[in-house]
Amino acid sequence: MQTENKISTLKMMNGNEAVARGAFEAGVKVASGFPGTPSTEVMDYTQQRYPDIYCEWSTNEKVGLEVAIGASFAGYRSLAVMKTVGLHVAADALGGAAGSQINGGLVLVVGDDVGRIAGDDYNDVRHYGNMFNIPVLEPSDSQEAKDLMIRAFEISEEYSTPVILKITSVICKTTSGVAIDENYTYEVKNRVKYPVSFSKVIMTTMMMNAKGSEHPKLTKCFNDFPAHMKRLASDSNDFDINKLELKGKKIGVITAGTPYFYTKEVLPDASILKLGMVMPLPEKLIRELAGHVEKLYVIEDGHDIMEKNIKDLGIAVIGKELFPKFPEMMRFTPDIIEEKLVPDAPKRMLMEGIPFRLPVSCAGCSHLFISQILRKHKIKASADVTCGLIGCFPHMESYSLQKCMGSSIALAHGYNVATDHKEKFVGMIGDGGFWATGINGLMNLIFNDSQSTTIIVDNSCLAMTGGQHVASSEFGFNYKPENKLEIAKVCEAIGVKDIVTVDAYEFENLEKAILNAVKADTNSVVIVEKPCVTKFKLPKGPLYSIDQDLCTQCRKCINIGCLAIESKKGKDGKVEIVINEDLCVGCGLCSTACKFDAINS
Repeated sequence: MQTENKISTLKMMNGNEAVARGAFEAGVKVASGFPGTPSTEVMDYTQQRYPDIYCEWSTNEKVGLEVAIGASFAGYRSLAVMKTVGLHVAADALGGAAGSQINGGLVLVVGDDVGRIAGDDYNDVRHYGNMFNIPVLEPSDSQEAKDLMIRAFEISEEYSTPVILKITSVICKTTSGVAIDENYTYEVKNRVKYPVSFSKVIMTTMMMNAKGSEHPKLTKCFNDFPAHMKRLASDSNDFDINKLELKGKKIGVITAGTPYFYTKEVLPDASILKLGMVMPLPEKLIRELAGHVEKLYVIEDGHDIMEKNIKDLGIAVIGKELFPKFPEMMRFTPDIIEEKLVPDAPKRMLMEGIPFRLPVSCAGCSHLFISQILRKHKIKASADVTCGLIGCFPHMESYSLQKCMGSSIALAHGYNVATDHKEKFVGMIGDGGFWATGINGLMNLIFNDSQSTTIIVDNSCLAMTGGQHVASSEFGFNYKPENKLEIAKVCEAIGVKDIVTVDAYEFENLEKAILNAVKADTNSVVIVEKPCVTKFKLPKGPLYSIDQDLCTQCRKCINIGCLAIESKKGKDGKVEIVINEDLCVGCGLCSTACKFDAINS
């Protein structure tokens, strides 16, 4: 609720903070979702700063979106947070919600990291706008992140549709000023307009004018979503979030997100259509700009989605033929625009000599122990999207198969049934991946009588995304000890015949447990327990060092992949393998790799 005595203060916020503030000012009641860079902090800020909003990390993105859909149907504004890869998991739920009746506003905040150097994905969330015929908003800075969050809920309710708010890594992590009303008082919004809300199956059937479809019991289920989207597309020409800035007639640019500011910097005299809503497009504004300029360009991060949609309108626009997309580029910077559109601009040289670096595990990570055993005994295995994924890289080569989160158990099962279980292919998964979707793979394995081995790494949190809680954690937003789920009991309940739990640091016991499980003629699970060393700051054991007189430079310890083991020049200029005592946690794994007893505590 906006108070009468409005006192506006400019505060510095990153995009994630601003989105959380927007949810607060929009009167959101429920926030759910699943952690994923770069949007994880949206939930963290919401939970920490706005206790009136119910927050939960759900078991996966699909469940998180379904929770938000349920809250929306109850009449309350709800939001679901995830990254683009997560929306792939939630796409089924989004497809069911798209085109259905919306009571309380329903918004998906999706972190897009397309083109991010450290990113793991080259998809683009805007494809879902095209696929499901739903609006997509894209802010250019933190102020817009807050404002468009509020606007997204208004659009959701006005046009009866879910809305995607696309936030990129740059928006999420960049800090800029946001105007905040210091006297703002939270007021939860509630709107119940529709008594039922179903997926489009009934509606699309009715659109075929089937006999009897005019029955009142059917018409109350009907939602003319094509009409809603047609009206939204028309109204978007008058939205203040789509801004037409007519200046020079030589160059016109259609853009959105952070490229808007890059364009303004490099082309101060250009006419620009800055889009806050990138789907659907404001056709009248685009045609007005096209008629005003000699050449029209589209500058968009990610894929050539706006470009294709504009060309579908029959409007000539220059895009990827001048700015090639993946794999040449996915993200704009000022110098890229300058190079192509400012011919006399000075050339900028890229920095040379930057070494290629592969990621390594934290010192003492339990995944290192598993990788070492699999590699030592030449056991083929699939990895999951966990910290264990690092074992796939060339400096470790512990795994030969890895795909999406939660998939490793089913991947191993498929390999084993195809080879008649002759090779004993193992599936390794973290506790986060297990609860997200891996449990389904394990149930399928049991149901289809597969004699496969699964290694579940229980580090008590979702480590790779920052240590968020999972179903088996002993902490969390809504944690109660009596509701904690235990991996071993769940495995037993669904029919796993052989279950062993072992401490990761007990190397001999862990090695024995894995080898016994692989040799067994039944399905088996080895649960490897050790809290995440980064999240829980485990106490250090006795530090290890390398005796240079005994070291043969065989580099077996380097191949462990431990962050504490380094190769560097000694005082005499010769390369030495050393253990960084500031990073060593005393787990002792390195000593098991040395055949020459050169590593000791």
